[in-house]
Amino acid sequence: MLREQLKTLGRQAAIYGTADAFRPVINLVLLPIITRHLSLAEFGVLGILLLFGTLTKILFRMGLDSGFFRIYYEQETDEDRGKFITTILVSALSASSILLLLTVVASESIGDFLLGNGRNYIILVAVDTFINAFAFVPMNLFRIQGRSGTFTGVSLFRNTLNAGLKIILVVGGWGVAGMLGANVISSMAFVILLSPTLASSLGRGFSWKMLREAFSFGLPKIPHSIAYQILNLSDRKLLEWFHSLSESGLYHVAYQFGTGVKFFLSAFELAWSPFVYSILKRADAPQTMARIATYAAIIIFGVGLAIAVLGRELLALMTTPEFHAGYNIIPVIALAHVFQGLFLLMSIGIGISKKSYYYPVMTFAAATLNVSMNLLVIPEYGRMGAAWSTAAGYGLMTVMGIYFSNKHYPIPFEWGRIGKMGLAAFICYGISLGAPESLAPALAVKAVVLALFPLGLYVLGFFRPDEIQEIKRVLSSR
Repeated sequence: MLREQLKTLGRQAAIYGTADAFRPVINLVLLPIITRHLSLAEFGVLGILLLFGTLTKILFRMGLDSGFFRIYYEQETDEDRGKFITTILVSALSASSILLLLTVVASESIGDFLLGNGRNYIILVAVDTFINAFAFVPMNLFRIQGRSGTFTGVSLFRNTLNAGLKIILVVGGWGVAGMLGANVISSMAFVILLSPTLASSLGRGFSWKMLREAFSFGLPKIPHSIAYQILNLSDRKLLEWFHSLSESGLYHVAYQFGTGVKFFLSAFELAWSPFVYSILKRADAPQTMARIATYAAIIIFGVGLAIAVLGRELLALMTTPEFHAGYNIIPVIALAHVFQGLFLLMSIGIGISKKSYYYPVMTFAAATLNVSMNLLVIPEYGRMGAAWSTAAGYGLMTVMGIYFSNKHYPIPFEWGRIGKMGLAAFICYGISLGAPESLAPALAVKAVVLALFPLGLYVLGFFRPDEIQEIKRVLSSR
């Protein structure tokens, strides 16, 4: 049974991953082109606008995207589901319209505060956020209904169009405005593609009761999400304050390589929540979650190790020389996102028990630690101080997530085995530090180091006898 569940979850995650990982992969592939047409300072502007755009997304949706996904499962009839969809969509669009108007009115002040002079950039980001308010309902429906192929198809369409537009506009000399304009145009096309699904899903009526239920789950996630993005992105602005926009841009580009762990996390998260909620009524649900979390953690540690070990070489291959100095933050950012992955896996009990009020508690604590450390260390240590502050914030959030989740929905995670993963990854990374600096020899040595990770797990006694037999069976069948 577990084997079949792993296959199902793995298949869904792989399909979702094709869609979700495509965008960051494409962004990395575009870097050799984009870095030849945008300066370090312009990348600094993009990093700050990324923070602003993420915050607008959180505020414009008012937590209704999270509330929709969780409460939809409690609607028992097609009529109720249709009414619920209509209620959420009307409410989200009403809130987004009001907030878009307020953002446009205040755009000059916001632009002056964030960038010194960026009113038009602020408006473009806000318009893109508003357009995407039409998209979260049909995209969540694809996930709920198990239509992972459709989800992936429309996502690939959007991201491919976005990438092509960025090349055309940035190479054509539009700079930052071209990057933002590509987002707006591709979002419009994306929503048009989704409109038949959205229209066919709408029901009759509006329910204040359903709206309150969605808000009761989703609203606590607003401060959580805001604090989460402060933890994740505020360092760009602080680096610009204490150093320069170019330093912020250097950090922003190198940071993207460190987040390679998120290629797996984003895909897994899309499949993980529906899977968990679908097995809750089973008596062995906690044990099943624990075992699957162990296997997911292997991938998280493995990908994190690969990014940390190969980060310098990837940065050298993918960017122009002026960006190469940022390599030293990549292993630290990879560690931060390993913590993020463990948080995703091991705080699931909070969502199961509907104790969503814990989310802002955790993220505000993490963001407070992060910003406090940033203020102390960025003036002297620059981007490296920012990177370690990020890792510390994610580490604290992970510890708190595990504690609160276990308090309300205990899951028997295999802590001993997870500890062995961390030890094996740490040893392999330490060995990689002895690799030569020249590109080709370094890649050869580091490839060998990465191959030592599964061997290290074996030596440390990570694998169970039944797992060793399964591995042998798979290898012998090839």
